[in-house]
Amino acid sequence: MNAPTTAQADVPASAGRPSPNFLWCLLVLGTATYFGLFVARPALLPAVGINYLGVWFLDSFAILASNDALARGLDVYAPNALDYLQRPHVYSHWWLGLGNLGLTRASNLGVGLALTLAFFAVALTALRPRKVGELLWYLCILCSSPVLLAVHRANNDLVVFLLLAGMVPCLVSPFPSARLVAAVIVALATGLKFYPAAAGLLLLAGAGASSPTVRRGLLVGAAAITLVLASLVPDLQRMGAMLPHVKAEGLMSFGAGNVLGIFGIFGWAALAVGAAAAVAIGLAFWRANIFKDADAGGIEPAEWLRFVLGATLLTACFFTGMNFGYRWIFALWLGPFLWKALREHPSIRVRRFAAITAGLMGVALWADAFAAVILTRLSGRIPGEKLVHWADRFFLFEQPLTWAFFACLIGWLVHFTRTETRLLISR
Repeated sequence: MNAPTTAQADVPASAGRPSPNFLWCLLVLGTATYFGLFVARPALLPAVGINYLGVWFLDSFAILASNDALARGLDVYAPNALDYLQRPHVYSHWWLGLGNLGLTRASNLGVGLALTLAFFAVALTALRPRKVGELLWYLCILCSSPVLLAVHRANNDLVVFLLLAGMVPCLVSPFPSARLVAAVIVALATGLKFYPAAAGLLLLAGAGASSPTVRRGLLVGAAAITLVLASLVPDLQRMGAMLPHVKAEGLMSFGAGNVLGIFGIFGWAALAVGAAAAVAIGLAFWRANIFKDADAGGIEPAEWLRFVLGATLLTACFFTGMNFGYRWIFALWLGPFLWKALREHPSIRVRRFAAITAGLMGVALWADAFAAVILTRLSGRIPGEKLVHWADRFFLFEQPLTWAFFACLIGWLVHFTRTETRLLISR
């Protein structure tokens, strides 16, 4: 074989491969095309598991309708005649201040569009594919039915996503005061939807900060979250009475309660059993210590922290109740770390565990959509009652895989907690 010429030898190994900028443009174009298809033909939404009621941005409309009801002196915690579905206000009272900004139901289209565009801008900024496979992986997450559901309804989890997105930049900032901003962000997000209080775990992250700085951030975060939760006690009490009427169940939902309900475990008992299961799984991973001697593997701290943030939020939601599918938007923060860990981490144990986690996440994001495609194709040829029965059976059969995915997330979170706690104590 002839030796390469000088010109040939100077060609970089990456020659002929798409540039990261080009791949990112393809990611934007692919996402815009996919979502644009459903904007142009919303009748296709049921085919991917989303119930289309003839209106976009239903959830942002419900909040604005609550503000309009408040302005009229109506009880916002009763069925609201100003809402398409007559839904009562089921969120914290913080949302009832939107009317003071001049926002009404007439503003819903603008609010929904602004929220959607901001969500995509923040999400796509964090997704920077370097290879075609990575591009396809990100499209798999971005174009999943749960994300489509969140955008279609303009659910206020998008607001929580946007707010918490500022947390990781604060934690990796060289300025100690930025860590205090991160603590405030967690508290503000908690005031909007309660469950973001779990993100306080991320304040353990050292990210090069000194121990006093980390401890100060933890203290401020704990105090701020406690004060916010104390102010929300009346909201929590009202929600307790409303939740049976807004229960998430069936396809396009997730939570430990799906399995616990089979055994007749509901309410506070389900919460206790779910929390106990999470603790038991965590203790098992703590004892196994499968990440022993595994370093960061050259993965950027910001990507690891975004993964931990997303994993913490999803895991907390799973083991403490039932959730509609749009809460899977936080899986977007899991994608970059899992891709790099399963391909580039020096530890084979970590690579295998990342591959298992990524595979289970893919199933969790798309299983319900594939079931919906099949059921939609069979609609009209099979009696409706039988289709509902099949959907329920499929949902039950996929639960072990969903539990396995969240068990994996607990494994990662145990590794994070163990590592950061030891660093905090040793410094």
